[in-house]
Amino acid sequence: MSRDRFGPPPPPGYWPSNQPLPLERMVAKFLRDWKLVKRARFNAAKRFEHKNDASVLAFAVAGLTGFLVPVYTLIFRDDLTIHQRNALEFASQITGAMSLILGLVEQAKEHSTKSKRFDTCGRQVNSVLRKLSSSNPRSEDELDRLVAEYERALEKCEVNHDDIDYDLAKAQQSLEDAPDSLSRKAAEIQLKRVKQRAWLQTYWLYAIIWIVPPLIGVVLWFR
Repeated sequence: MSRDRFGPPPPPGYWPSNQPLPLERMVAKFLRDWKLVKRARFNAAKRFEHKNDASVLAFAVAGLTGFLVPVYTLIFRDDLTIHQRNALEFASQITGAMSLILGLVEQAKEHSTKSKRFDTCGRQVNSVLRKLSSSNPRSEDELDRLVAEYERALEKCEVNHDDIDYDLAKAQQSLEDAPDSLSRKAAEIQLKRVKQRAWLQTYWLYAIIWIVPPLIGVVLWFR
């Protein structure tokens, strides 16, 4: 009768939202949240490092296409028709010019500096996380001191990570916390999808620049 009157019992781990969490549960919550933030900051550092590497590669592509194609057309000028030379020059000039412009634009965004900043922030968050996990605060005052140190670590970074960095951190955390093989397989698939999305966000414009003009050149070559 009491079950019908008051409803089903609360699920395991339930805690009323209008009551403060006990200290142990607060510590556990902070451990999980800060671990996610640490992963997200390191993911952001790696993503900006990849962006910087891609911009450097764009300069290399611009230099190579500007040097190799003219040399090729010069060496094999007797074997190439005017139409074929025009197709080669079109593809190389468009690819080289767009690679150079993209490289300059991305270098101006200072991806290397941002990568170092997020890496430093991630290390500072990790330092506070280790203190929290090792000290096991006995009072709210101790926990408040660690929270203040954590907030200072975030303020030093000045900027927040992107959603893709946090999504990747959550996928990594899910894989780490997978309780069985079935859950682990699902977490691996989710992590792979997020990594693919992160790759596309970083390299999609480079892929277009380095694929589309050469394809147009090939089409013009065989016309």
